[in-house]
This record gives sequence, structure tokens and C-alpha cells, in this order.
Amino acid sequence: MNCIKCGKEIAENSIFCSVCGAKQVKTYKEVFTRGQLSDKEFIANINKWFQWHPKITNVQANLDTGNAPGIFVNQKRLDELVIEYELSEEDNPYQYGLVKEREFDLVQQNLKSYMAQWQKKHPQVEVLNWSGGTNSRGSRTSLMFGGIGAMNKLTVYILIRFRRNQNQSIPAGETVTPTEMFCPVCGKKLTARGAFCPHCGNKLNG
Repeated sequence: MNCIKCGKEIAENSIFCSVCGAKQVKTYKEVFTRGQLSDKEFIANINKWFQWHPKITNVQANLDTGNAPGIFVNQKRLDELVIEYELSEEDNPYQYGLVKEREFDLVQQNLKSYMAQWQKKHPQVEVLNWSGGTNSRGSRTSLMFGGIGAMNKLTVYILIRFRRNQNQSIPAGETVTPTEMFCPVCGKKLTARGAFCPHCGNKLNG
């Protein structure tokens, strides 16, 4: 067999490449782009994809939030999420999800401190990654309309992992119930629930 990264010949059934050290498991990539979607719709699209891909595992994602420009305040916003993952033969007992939290932050607390407190409040989930910050001043410095409160609002996007039987305990954030389905192998949209994917023939669950 050959290494999936460097291409060098290695021993059959190797888990890691003896030349470059790369793990010999095929990784996949999925890109979610906000476009004109609201936060609620954008997060819903991501979470429905997670829900309908029960075989994904070892998810890695970079939550790179930027500033959405406004007249009075610039809000932290996630416009694109790129995840890399592996596929297991069996359903993963854990499910992934994205949560958005917003709250007033009058003391301008450190994000690490906030996340430590958030994790204590939600011990049933594992935090994999997070990104965000406090609103910054917009193009106008007036406190009209925006007010001091708007300037001190913290926004955090959190990538979590949780056991599937704990669905009722997951922090709500701005998540919604998924309504679309995608094949976990070919990634194409399924127009109806069935036993097999009409695009690649993969056996589906549920």
C-alpha cells in the first residue's frame, strides 16, 4: 500500500506512515458558507448536517469569527465553517453540534474565563472549539440606538460533542431541528427518506 499523504510505499494495513507519519485514514472536508442566511438558518444547516451523518468521527474545525460591520456596533459573526472528519463503519455514539451564545458582558470578561464557566454549566457536552468576542464600536460613535448595552454584548460560537441520548440536555443556543438530509458517503442531498442513497447506493440509517 502507499501512504495517502506522501505516496511512499509502506507495509500493508499500516495505521501510520513510516515515512511522513500521516495517519492512514481517509479524511473528508465539508464547507458551510453563510451567504445571505441568518445566524439561525446558518447554524440550522450545520446542525442538520451533523444529525444526518451519524458515521462521522474525529471532527476538526476552525471557528474563525470576524466582525460584521454595523453603524453603531460591529458584531462578531461566523461566515464560514470548514470541517474535516473521518468516517467510521459503525454509527458514532456521539453527535456534533454548533451552538451560538449571546449575553451582556458589562465587565468585559476574558473569553477563556467565560468558556470555563459555560463548560461547568453544561457538563453533559464536550467543547471541541470556540471563537467569538465582544462587540466593538461601529462606524458611528454615538450611543443612540446601539447604546452601552449593545457595546457590551458577548457573542461566542461553540463546537460541541455529546452523546446522542442526551439530546434533551443540549444547550439551545440558536439551534433548530434539522429538516434536510444528506448522504454520509457522497454528501448529496436526499429528497426523501429511504433505505439507500439514490445517488451512490449507500445504505442509510433510520
